[in-house]
Amino acid sequence: MTRAFIAVPLPESVRANLLLLDRSEQGISWSCPNRWHITIQFFEDADMGHLERLFFQIEAQEAVASLGPRVSRLGQQILMVPADGLSGVADQVRTATAPQGSNDHFPFVGHITLGRMKETGGAALEGAPIEGVFRVNQLLLVESRIDSGGHTHTVVGSQPLL
Repeated sequence: MTRAFIAVPLPESVRANLLLLDRSEQGISWSCPNRWHITIQFFEDADMGHLERLFFQIEAQEAVASLGPRVSRLGQQILMVPADGLSGVADQVRTATAPQGSNDHFPFVGHITLGRMKETGGAALEGAPIEGVFRVNQLLLVESRIDSGGHTHTVVGSQPLL
């Protein structure tokens, strides 16, 4: 069993826009830009063979994601960019993957994680304006492993949206 998630990849134009943000502040463990994505569903203890079969049966509709309007926080320590417009896709994915099960019973909150703050105080980047709109026409199934170097993400499959 392993950790996995279903995600929306980011277009290069969005990634380039996010790279303009000042990510030099100390005390934040910044996410690697090549790992930026929007998690639709997370699986803590997945049977990858079963999850892969369910993933390729997903029939979800295309959507339009809108980012922003400002960098904000999710909980106390996650610095993120909000992403709206993906609740329908998230509902369709949850329904399709229900047989795999997930410990994720929280409501879907679309976002791109920029980093994790080591302290719960403020961050200079919080409140910075950011916006963008893009068509979501693909999902990724990603296996996530944790080792001494941090998280390693491996794309297991890609699925177009209808």
